[in-house]
Amino acid sequence: MEFDSMTFPLSVDVSGSQYWIGDEGPYKLGMAATEFLAGDGDAELREELEGFLRSFGGVLDPFVADGKASEGELRSLQERAIRCTVGCGYHAVPGKIYLVERYTFTSLRDFLLVELGKAILHGNAPRQCRLCGRWYFHEKGDRTIYCDRVAPGETARTCREVGARAVFEKKIQDEDAWKIYKRAYKKYYARLMKGTMTQEEFKSWADDAAAERDKALRQLQRENISEALMAEIFRELRERLNRK
Repeated sequence: MEFDSMTFPLSVDVSGSQYWIGDEGPYKLGMAATEFLAGDGDAELREELEGFLRSFGGVLDPFVADGKASEGELRSLQERAIRCTVGCGYHAVPGKIYLVERYTFTSLRDFLLVELGKAILHGNAPRQCRLCGRWYFHEKGDRTIYCDRVAPGETARTCREVGARAVFEKKIQDEDAWKIYKRAYKKYYARLMKGTMTQEEFKSWADDAAAERDKALRQLQRENISEALMAEIFRELRERLNRK
């Protein structure tokens, strides 16, 4: 979208989660705000859009980055009202006519804030990639948290590919820790059932074991953890759970 070439007043026809700017479109709600945030446009407007997303994007959790709007951001939104006119109209495309809401905006700011607000209501929004941090378009129903650009340090693999692999490996690591814990739990529970361990002794062991398991899981959450350190964490967990 060429923001510099937009002329105001700007007429925008909205139908459902899509819209047209004159004869151009249809665009999906949220695409314009995403493109603006991903670019190097006016820094003050970008900051306002990010504040707007923090203020009203909670319905998109966990796909909107954690963080609450500050009192200053909320006050700024109240003081700087969004101005536009809204009416009903018809938008014709080959083979179809849409009944639309026709918005007329006098500034780029007002257009982007309304577009972002309506996108949030439809479940769409700009999202920051959890790997590279760049903005990309999130459409309702999309469960990914990574963009499809080439990942940092990669020549071909995308953030989505690298991130998916990292999630898979993290899941395997966590599962290994849980397997060690479950194996030990079954062993000590069998002792309890056989009467070679008292209820108090088993409870004491179980409390300690759960704490050791959670400690290992936290250690496995470190970034760029080496295979050697991983193996050491599993060895220590196994040893601590079976020392009684």
